[in-house]
Amino acid sequence: MTPHDGGTNRILVVDDEAIIITQLEDMLCALGYNVVGKASSGADAVRLVRELAPDLVLMDIVMPGAMDGITACAAVQEDLDTPVILLTAYGDDRHIAQAKAVRPYGYILKPSQNDQIKAAIEIALEKKAVERDMARVMEGLRSQAVDRELQLKEIHHRIKNNLNMICGLLALQVMHSSGSCADALRAVHGRVLSVAKVHEALYTSRHMDSINARDYFASLAEAVRRVHAVPEGLAVALDCEDMELEPDKAMPMGIVCTELLTNALRHAFPGGRAGRVRVALARVPGFYELTVVDDGAGLPSGLDVRNSGTLGLELVHGLVTQVGGEVRFLPGPGTTAQVRIPA
Repeated sequence: MTPHDGGTNRILVVDDEAIIITQLEDMLCALGYNVVGKASSGADAVRLVRELAPDLVLMDIVMPGAMDGITACAAVQEDLDTPVILLTAYGDDRHIAQAKAVRPYGYILKPSQNDQIKAAIEIALEKKAVERDMARVMEGLRSQAVDRELQLKEIHHRIKNNLNMICGLLALQVMHSSGSCADALRAVHGRVLSVAKVHEALYTSRHMDSINARDYFASLAEAVRRVHAVPEGLAVALDCEDMELEPDKAMPMGIVCTELLTNALRHAFPGGRAGRVRVALARVPGFYELTVVDDGAGLPSGLDVRNSGTLGLELVHGLVTQVGGEVRFLPGPGTTAQVRIPA
């Protein structure tokens, strides 16, 4: 139904004076509109809008009863999605301010000319038609966005499943390996696992553009514990702020965390001695700061991380450098690795 279909435009007239209703009905019919109903109070107007579903309501402001034209206008427009034009003899600031609060589609002062009313009606109907078209377009876009999000979630789900299958194969191979070969396979297992955890977090996240950092690092730390069969006397604690993390930050930070945590679990506590490893993640000005600290044996004296000869530490340095960050190993008892990546 368009605003220029002549008699197809159905109008409800609301005024507490019968003679004015008659005059408006005659005028609107002469202009080619179809008056589908007449009401003398705000409550009757709301009831008739529900029953008759007019295209537009032409309504007075001051009417008897608990519901005046302003209140009725709000109910009709907000609850019933029908445009209202207020036609009134009151043009003072107080009435205009009240009318502005409910945002009618028009405000015409009596006495008014037929062409003024016709212009106001046509503009209101056209505006409402545009709004409804825009609402349909937006609903279509939202539907497309939901479809794309579901497709993307399915992609992350499949990638996660494939990576988990690779992790399973690596774990199986570890069982049939020993010595340095088994250690290398466990390290690869951890790296693949950290990537799989990102896709798992994205698949379960409410927002596809971020993941919850605390949940992600908690699941990652627990997975590393399982891979390396950490003894009961060795505790792994997590101190992570509850914040959202972008996937392009989570991926390298997850791999770095896996490497540092794996390094601590494998080398910081020789002979199966008890100890504690703490993983912390915080947002500091301009950076995400990841800290992995243990109270173990500490790094060998004079070790150059960039040329350590160990793949894990060199991988940490390479990944952090690639994303414009920095990694430091701080002096003190045990080992403290601090990684900063630009936020």
